[in-house]
Amino acid sequence: MKLQACLTLAALLAGAACSSNESPPTHDDSPVWPAPPPPSAPYPLTGFGTNARSGSRFGDRIANYKFLGYREGDDIDRGLQPIALAEYFDPSGSEYRIIHIQAVGVWSAFSKAQTKLVVPLKADLEARKVTWLVSLAEGPPPGTPAKQRDLDPWIAHFELPYTIWLDPGNANLGPFYDRAKLPWNADIDARTMEILTSTTGAPKTTAEILDGIDEAIRLSDERRLD
Repeated sequence: MKLQACLTLAALLAGAACSSNESPPTHDDSPVWPAPPPPSAPYPLTGFGTNARSGSRFGDRIANYKFLGYREGDDIDRGLQPIALAEYFDPSGSEYRIIHIQAVGVWSAFSKAQTKLVVPLKADLEARKVTWLVSLAEGPPPGTPAKQRDLDPWIAHFELPYTIWLDPGNANLGPFYDRAKLPWNADIDARTMEILTSTTGAPKTTAEILDGIDEAIRLSDERRLD
């Protein structure tokens, strides 16, 4: 009996050891992701906040928020991937000059209108060294946290060529804007992560979008937060 008990205990311990090495099951809201690519340079450690530049006052730096989504060109069949703002920090400005973040809600007609306008502007943005990042915050009913089942149709409907992630219920970026007035648009200086502009509402034309980007570039050239 003692031998049988020992064997039974050994079997249970072996089973526990095996189960502890197994990956947990995945589903829509809790997949398991690999580590994101390392940043090109150490991310700034101070000066974080939500204020954009105003007159002679420098803007705050945006923190290194992390999300789950799809990088531009990713096959959605790969599943959601970790994305961090640190991936776009570029002190030299050799690859990126401006990081534009557009926070949207599925319920927002203005979010849809702006997205439709910006889709064909990829080449114009790349020529300016601008990366356009879309943050899907809310689902069809206002205030409902966005899920992957909202994200995938958004990409398919607009044939979106940009990086897009989930920020369910405005969990990360909510302090920057009034969620009832989505979309929110912000321009970040990729060399310093200073918030140059921050506004709610949507531009009405492609020309207005590009004019706003050019103004952000001018601000970054005019004075630089070190």
